[in-house]
Amino acid sequence: MNRRTSIVRPAILAASVLALSSCGGSSGSSDTPKTTTPTTPSAPLTGSFVDITLAGVGYATATLSGTTSTAGVFNYACTTSCETISFALGGISLGQVTGAATITLHDLTSGMDNGQLSETTVRRARLLIALDTDAEITNGIQISAEVAAALTGKRLDFAAATFEADLTALMDALKADTRLTSNFRSALKAPDKYVARSLLEQSEALNRGVYTETPTSTTIAATEVRKYVLKVPDGFLVPYAGQNTALRDAFPRGLKPAQGAGLAIVPGTGTAPVQLRSITTRGIVVAAPQYKDGVSTRTASVLVGADSLALPAVGILELSSSAFDLKSTQSLRASATEVFSGKPTPTGSIGSDGARNLDETLKPSNPEFDQLGIDPAGLRIAAEGSYWLCDRRGPQLIQLESTGRTIQRLAPAGSTGNLPGVSRLLPALLGSRQAGLGCGGVAIRPLSGDVLLASGAPLDIATQTPNRAKLLRVVSYNPRTGAVRQFGISNWLNDSSLQLLDIDAISEDFMLALFRYKDAATGLYQFHLRSIDLSAATDLTGKTLTTGASAGLQLEYGTSAEVESSSVRLAPSSLVIDLRTLGWSLPNPEGIARLDATTIYVIAQQNGGVTSRVVNGDAALSVADHTVDASGLILPRAAASGASAAFELVAASAEQRQTVLWAIKLRTPLQ
Repeated sequence: MNRRTSIVRPAILAASVLALSSCGGSSGSSDTPKTTTPTTPSAPLTGSFVDITLAGVGYATATLSGTTSTAGVFNYACTTSCETISFALGGISLGQVTGAATITLHDLTSGMDNGQLSETTVRRARLLIALDTDAEITNGIQISAEVAAALTGKRLDFAAATFEADLTALMDALKADTRLTSNFRSALKAPDKYVARSLLEQSEALNRGVYTETPTSTTIAATEVRKYVLKVPDGFLVPYAGQNTALRDAFPRGLKPAQGAGLAIVPGTGTAPVQLRSITTRGIVVAAPQYKDGVSTRTASVLVGADSLALPAVGILELSSSAFDLKSTQSLRASATEVFSGKPTPTGSIGSDGARNLDETLKPSNPEFDQLGIDPAGLRIAAEGSYWLCDRRGPQLIQLESTGRTIQRLAPAGSTGNLPGVSRLLPALLGSRQAGLGCGGVAIRPLSGDVLLASGAPLDIATQTPNRAKLLRVVSYNPRTGAVRQFGISNWLNDSSLQLLDIDAISEDFMLALFRYKDAATGLYQFHLRSIDLSAATDLTGKTLTTGASAGLQLEYGTSAEVESSSVRLAPSSLVIDLRTLGWSLPNPEGIARLDATTIYVIAQQNGGVTSRVVNGDAALSVADHTVDASGLILPRAAASGASAAFELVAASAEQRQTVLWAIKLRTPLQ
């Protein structure tokens, strides 16, 4: 992409390296690092960064100095022991490490802290990512000679309490340096610590197969976290046939399928390797402006890619100690000849919330709806090998043969239009789900075989309860008897942002659940794995409030005290682990699976690495907060602008383009 490389005046040939005795030579434009003549007769050895390619970084040893090559290669020497290598950018020391054939950024001085990436390492990464020549970390980090020269005489202490202010001052100084191109200066921005950490972890996982941390602090509820990135063969990439050339250039081989909406362990699997199954969402889908058809205004989205590889599917995955691979996929079929799609169901039918399905030009797709449209979430494998998953729009509970063919589909009772092959056996109240949050996940109780479907958020009854409900509903269905029961999980936060993302059984009475909510103080998403105790939870079938101003109404209308006074006991939860303490920041962890009492897998869904934006719209609004009418007019547009607003697909930020899985070893076994 090289949009930030050149300098206005002729390039300076070398940059000074802090505390080094000689200059670096070139900016790393070849695969051979430039070095001075050794002062000892021992032949130089070659080393490289293997977590992330660092090109154009100055280095020096007692006998050698130079600049890392485009492949991140440097030289060092060993006699009875290997030399210490110092790395620097201009006057900024990055740290030291003993020479070795392969090193990582966290091998530098103070790189780890109690078995986890240190703040120092993350801060180094923030600087390096900001200074990357083309602002595209997925192809490595290249520091131009011009930037290195501009850093001559500069200082930055990565351990200082004033680091944030110091980094901002450094960025401001570079933005004001007219020797650097305007493109470079306008794009100059340091990522936050969460993005930098995610990128470092993912880069090492891609290059080495896995990145591992071993927290030693007893305040961290895990003793080991193995972090993987899914390797997807080209044959499973989704072709992009749209007109967006920038997106096509960003993904020339195709888009990765949207795996990660659910995760299951194949029963009886061993541990070397572990056989896993994952489920996609309804496809690679991005937000669109609300669609105004002259009668109503409805939420809308764009499905990217009409290829069969973009349809909902089960992924056949394999996890070893050093690799996470997609081996094959299975389409989801309603019958021998019919496959499920990700399109919304027709307006007025089961699962429809009136949402519109648009193409990239923001016109209704043709066809726009499909009776076989589902948006999968959650995945479990029964003892006999069948799959259970749910549809978050219906919600529906769906059982499939191991070949992907439907056995049964269950949906809420009610007056909405029926769909072919769907039985209305679930409680009608589930039809009051929040849009797109009808189901968070499914689990199978090991003794009874009951299948549990958990709502993804509190119900929205008559548009009055999502912000006041003190519970999330769980429906239990027994495939042998057809018995249906309901339970409630306590909304321990009393927070309307709480969402349940997936569940798995720990035992007959205990369930593991993954929750997400937004911290009011920081605005950041928090991610909790919690144990849910169903042992004494009341069956909510037929239960309504018996006290208070809302007596006679559904439990969602009541306070915690009113629910309890109505002879209802909700299932309590207890924290297992806060994923933020392990460095998790990706917004969409949507699948969990429990291997044993101490090992939990968490997977993130990455939507093909694609998102959307409105150009020349209101910068304070999201894409979905804009509107578009049948003529294509997008409103509002930027204030005082004469140009029309435009919708476009774009590559997601680099840390949100990979399907990430973490294998977490708990300090205390699940009970």
